Amino acid sequence: MRGWALALVAGALAGAAAPAGAGIVGSSAANGDGTWTYSYTVDNTAGGFDVAIWSLEFDFASPDWNQVEMASGGDVAVPTGWIADVGVPVAGQSAQDFISLDPSGDVAVGAMLAGFAFTSAFAPGTISYLEFSGTGDEADGTTVGPSAPEPLGLGALALLALVARRAWR
Repeated sequence: MRGWALALVAGALAGAAAPAGAGIVGSSAANGDGTWTYSYTVDNTAGGFDVAIWSLEFDFASPDWNQVEMASGGDVAVPTGWIADVGVPVAGQSAQDFISLDPSGDVAVGAMLAGFAFTSAFAPGTISYLEFSGTGDEADGTTVGPSAPEPLGLGALALLALVARRAWR
């Protein structure tokens, strides 16, 4: 095949629409003790493939919750037929995985599945998610989730130094 024809075919394949993924709808609720509970629903009502695995990507290295499901002694709530585990981050520093144990428990196209939740001291922010089918389809998006605290700026450090100096006197 000539180079221009190969480029044309490659361009057509690259421009082909991938199946739409489900939306991961997240919410956060302050618990009044400095922690937040994060809850998630996989909304596959307009998706293009069954969701068998999905993952949250975080901008911090170490989550402050036990990442396995409650039935195994962890801190993560999952619906029946699903497990939770430490994820392998794709773009973030850490990840939380949710895995269907059987294809009959996947979130089918046209369906929704709620019941995923955990609690963290990290305040809400925008995080990325990835989702996968059992046959290799994938999609990504953003939702709410725990985010790393902002580092102290120079102004905050100067104020902290001033307070410490006054306390020293």
